Amino acid sequence: MTSGERGSSDDSIAPDPTVYQVPVKASADEPIRSNFERTVIDGVRRNRLEQFCEIPVDHESLRVWGNTESTAADAGDYLLFADRDGRRGGDYTLLARVAHATILDSETATAFTQTIGWGEDPNDAYPHVMFLDPIYEARLDRETFWNTLGFKGWPNDTFSGINFDRRGSTFFSAYDSLPDFIEEIRGEKIYPIGSSDADDQIDPADEYRTLEAAITDVRARLEASPRDPAWLERRLGDVLVTEWSRALEGFKPSGTVSERTAATFDQLRDVYESLGPELEEVAADLGVGSHRSFSPAKMLFLCWVRILQAEIGDVGAPLSQPRLNSILRETYTVEDETKTDVQPTQVDHAVVSHIRETEPTVYAFTAPADYWLTTVEYGAVSFHDEHRDRWAGLSDGDVVVLHARAEPGDDDLASQSGGIIGVGILGKRFEKDEPWWRDEHEHGEMQSLVASFDRLFLTGSIDEIDTSQSIAEKPVETTDREAAALTSNSLPIAQADEICVEASGTGFPTQSMHATFRTDDGGIDRDRPLALVAAMVDALTEVSTVNIHKPYRGTISADTLEGLYFPEDQGERILEQIETALRSGKHVLLTGPPGTGKTEIAGRICAALADDYPTLYSGYETTTATADWSTFDTVGGYMPNESEGGDDNLAFTPGIVLNRLKDSQTGAQSNELIVIDELNRADIDKAFGQLFTLLSGQSVQLPYTKDGREVELTTTADRSGSAGPADHQYLVPDSWRIFATMNTYDKTSLYEMSYAFMRRFAFVRVPAPELPEGQTRNAEIRLERLVHEYADAWELDLDRDVAMAVGRVWRKTNHAVDERSIGPAIIEDLLRYVTQHPESELEYHLTQAVVSYVFPQLEGVPKRRKIVREIAAVEEIDDALLERAAGEMLHVTLTESE
Repeated sequence: MTSGERGSSDDSIAPDPTVYQVPVKASADEPIRSNFERTVIDGVRRNRLEQFCEIPVDHESLRVWGNTESTAADAGDYLLFADRDGRRGGDYTLLARVAHATILDSETATAFTQTIGWGEDPNDAYPHVMFLDPIYEARLDRETFWNTLGFKGWPNDTFSGINFDRRGSTFFSAYDSLPDFIEEIRGEKIYPIGSSDADDQIDPADEYRTLEAAITDVRARLEASPRDPAWLERRLGDVLVTEWSRALEGFKPSGTVSERTAATFDQLRDVYESLGPELEEVAADLGVGSHRSFSPAKMLFLCWVRILQAEIGDVGAPLSQPRLNSILRETYTVEDETKTDVQPTQVDHAVVSHIRETEPTVYAFTAPADYWLTTVEYGAVSFHDEHRDRWAGLSDGDVVVLHARAEPGDDDLASQSGGIIGVGILGKRFEKDEPWWRDEHEHGEMQSLVASFDRLFLTGSIDEIDTSQSIAEKPVETTDREAAALTSNSLPIAQADEICVEASGTGFPTQSMHATFRTDDGGIDRDRPLALVAAMVDALTEVSTVNIHKPYRGTISADTLEGLYFPEDQGERILEQIETALRSGKHVLLTGPPGTGKTEIAGRICAALADDYPTLYSGYETTTATADWSTFDTVGGYMPNESEGGDDNLAFTPGIVLNRLKDSQTGAQSNELIVIDELNRADIDKAFGQLFTLLSGQSVQLPYTKDGREVELTTTADRSGSAGPADHQYLVPDSWRIFATMNTYDKTSLYEMSYAFMRRFAFVRVPAPELPEGQTRNAEIRLERLVHEYADAWELDLDRDVAMAVGRVWRKTNHAVDERSIGPAIIEDLLRYVTQHPESELEYHLTQAVVSYVFPQLEGVPKRRKIVREIAAVEEIDDALLERAAGEMLHVTLTESE
């Protein structure tokens, strides 16, 4: 066992401490979040840990953090905790001083990890253990701090020392020293509070800022009080608190609970009410504060239950303010376990299943029939800016019942038969800047706030609606005809009203354009929507939520490549070439040396297109080509299909390309982009077959049948209307694209592609950066600068010797043979490997990194011996070790001639 320097537990600040950044993902189900709440917020009793190591902190309740680092932090260092929300969101929360740190041996670390409750697996071990004292609230604005340091996002690591003197940092212009910085960001001390000495008094608390601060404060007050700290524990006991914790698992405030869970909540409520007078007395005596609507007595009860839950360990779910409120006020619903389901719960429909399983908010949106024609065109609904709050309140998975008014949206249009015309499940929200709806075209009334549908079901004659034209391009007669088709089989509003009254005693909500189905007590009413879907189920047809006729006319944001570094304006040029290719109807083939980021670029662009244009794209998929590929893999073919009689029948099964065009579960039209990595590995003629015809813009019939009909790959030119494809049809949207990548190390494969195939792709070059040649001082400076520029983009802090050594390897590799280069991604691998080890062992670890990351790129390269020789000439390379590895992996020696 090794230890960091033992330090005192006072408020002093060391002259030059290391500050470690510890971002904790905000999601409650993240393991690191559970660890944080369990051992930093709730704390751990001293007697549970004394068997494992020395604990030079004089408190009964300890605050502990740990990880897998092999070197202990120093006493006096600091941990800066943060609630991380995605790559760039979140806030700094706590600043904790390391009072003592130690490295446990393997066996002790495993036992310690399990005892403290950090590990999910019995074999998990966190040998680096830090005892924290004191802990403060952090007063640090994340955006300002990141601007000062030049940060662009959270690091991938959840424990990393902050380099305040990094390239581009202005930290020491903003602060005189690290102690000044720490002094400035130290907020209220939340641990320890006061003294464990019974004679010491703690000032009464006022309003707690967070529940975490309240738990820490209450624990400290209980420890410092002359009152027996187990006074409440004797009244509750581990068994009772464990039972409560298990009942809380999965409980949503104001949700539905079983009769057994309700009985447990009755018990919790009875205990709280019986302790009421004593809780008020003890809370006043201890000086407990309030938080939001919770009185000191209620806070004392909540915090003490949380403390007991932490002592018991990882059982069930923690008690929280919303949960306790719901239990004390009895706002939850108890299941009637003797009641049998009746209609509409017996209806088999995707929306009914979705409502049952996810319990979403359900809305009734009302608009004229001509408005809903544009919804069919784009698979979306719109909001004016004045309704931004309503739009922002929508969530993925919410359900909308579509009501068409009889009155048209324009006096030029005819009235229609109003009623309920369908139901949909909402997806993404986004903003647009071009007119889609008739009002926007005719009157300039922009409805820029949009919510797309993930799934949409309508009752009308959808095949009579032409979505290849916008509403503005259609004459009045066409709009009237299509509006009539849309409403032709609607559920009349009078009948819908009766169904709603029968289901829950309340009529259909027609009081506003965006209404919510609510119960009498303000909760979400799902009985009325379920009854309406049941009434329409036989008439509902699923409609594509992506427009198959709309071409791509958008732009790709420069932020798409954020975090990737490209010299000068290379990144912008790559995006511009891809943008142009997409707009001109071409598929995209990214070419370049290995490690230049081709696959990453393709994946990011596809993700951005799916996010930014949900009315065109429903997602994307990435696959890697192989030499074994045939049309069975890409197009599909016959596979055994087990029938109910037990016989194995052959049935057509779509391949990876066709599965991008139709949802395999629902049969609905989709439009998923596809990324094919290392396309040149495949025999193109064998792998793509009939797709050649499709890529040329022509429909094609496949030599397979489905339900007795030939399987068709159909273009939009041979398709009209808005109804989805038949079972035997696969419809190719105008905006659908293939993104492929190809390493120029395998450039000869380019000539194995037929011209007919090549001309359907735009070739976009992603080159390796030009490295300065020679070993002059100027060339060395430029090489070092280039490596540092990439390292900064990867948020790596490099010493000059490491940067130069890796830069020389890169230069030797890329200059040894013409047109044989490696890109920066491989250099990132080298740097991340080398920087994990002491610089004194640079020669060994750099050589090992070359063997691990560069050698695999040289397999099959004709002049690989020459490349290896050049790398061996780098001063920081162990040439003997490199030669042994080259013989084993590449079957070359450095002594043989070419």
